[in-house]
Amino acid sequence: MSQYAVFSLLCAAAWSDWKCRKVANRLLFPAMLLGLFYQWTIGQGWQAITGLVCGFAITFVPVLLRGMGMGDQKLLMAVGAWTSFTEVYQLFLLSVAASVVVVCSSPVRIALLLQNLRLLLVGWKGHRELWFPSLSKSALTIPYAVYVLAGFVAMRVGEQLWR
Repeated sequence: MSQYAVFSLLCAAAWSDWKCRKVANRLLFPAMLLGLFYQWTIGQGWQAITGLVCGFAITFVPVLLRGMGMGDQKLLMAVGAWTSFTEVYQLFLLSVAASVVVVCSSPVRIALLLQNLRLLLVGWKGHRELWFPSLSKSALTIPYAVYVLAGFVAMRVGEQLWR
């Protein structure tokens, strides 16, 4: 059941992130609470808690540096509440890899990234524009929930192939 709940959550979050560039708290907080409750009732409460904490911990620095939004962080926390530490960590790595591939395959995003790196070398002005860019100037403005969904599907397909 938890895999279906996570897949449904990720589909809803990916759709919202793709269309609105935001994942709503009214989706994420109930998902976290339901995940914790479900895992607790089947005797895996500590796995859910460590998964939720892992979702927060591994995204703390990217959120702090504004390379990732807080909605993305809460999404991984909700996934962690439904799964475990190891699954949310693997999902994070796969989704980051998918994001990097997409960013690097777009000439426009590469040009923006190179421009931001050049500005960083110029000094403080470059530093401010790199870490606090406007939405239109950021090279890394991508709907991350879409890549979390892709990572989840890749994990499940990989599990089926290795059986």
